[in-house]
Amino acid sequence: MLYIVEKALDELEAVPSEKREGLAHLEQEINDAVEKLKILKDKLKDDAEGK
Repeated sequence: MLYIVEKALDELEAVPSEKREGLAHLEQEINDAVEKLKILKDKLKDDAEGK
């Protein structure tokens, strides 16, 4: 899932800057989601290693 979100962010970054300005809120939401998914991934990894 993290891969999919990161790919979406890459696609947004490929959009020309004048069009991207209208998508700035979406880019921020995707960045937030990526950070949360990374935290979740680390927690799940720690839980799996702790068992």
